[in-house]
Amino acid sequence: MSDAAAEFDLGEAIPSPHVTALYGIDNVQDDEEMLRIFRRDVHRVILDVADERRKRDGKMQGGKVWPDLGATGIYVGVEYDGVNGGTMDMAWAEVTLATSPDHEALIDALYNLLYGNPKDDKKDVHSRPTPWMPHLSICYDNPENFGPNLTRSAIEHFIAKSCPTLDKAVDRNGRDVEFSRSVTGISLWKTAGLMSDWKCLDKIEFQ
Repeated sequence: MSDAAAEFDLGEAIPSPHVTALYGIDNVQDDEEMLRIFRRDVHRVILDVADERRKRDGKMQGGKVWPDLGATGIYVGVEYDGVNGGTMDMAWAEVTLATSPDHEALIDALYNLLYGNPKDDKKDVHSRPTPWMPHLSICYDNPENFGPNLTRSAIEHFIAKSCPTLDKAVDRNGRDVEFSRSVTGISLWKTAGLMSDWKCLDKIEFQ
């Protein structure tokens, strides 16, 4: 992330490599209450879904808490606040990742924990955007640099030079992408303000 920020003269690097499960948890205003929910309920909910998956697959124990994330390619995009559903002005580059029914079950469980189950027919229940669109962001930029600076070819060149492991995630001419990563835990972040203000409040490691 730091190398990408330096390569494209971005000023700020993404604080930590991450794949976001849920964005904008805006119905819990107090950090302490959010921490209580995270520590008390999030791990339990994830483990419950993992246990259901093991029973379905005939495994009494073992297996991964969160299924691996496999890459589907590289994407460079831009959005503008208020245009086609955009919520901010930004350009970005990412490694796109694949979802699956098992991933969707985990996201459903987390969403229902924090926002309520849509089947409860409550007016304040949010509708979860589907499908989940997991991705590993490489860098963020201002949208005016989209095109002249942050291009797909520039990102591919950067990946080949600076992180050859990720080079397998670049989908060239329909070639199968051979890149996946294990999910080792889940963390809670407060992302108010600039990227330099982002703060990791807590993290749960998967055993």
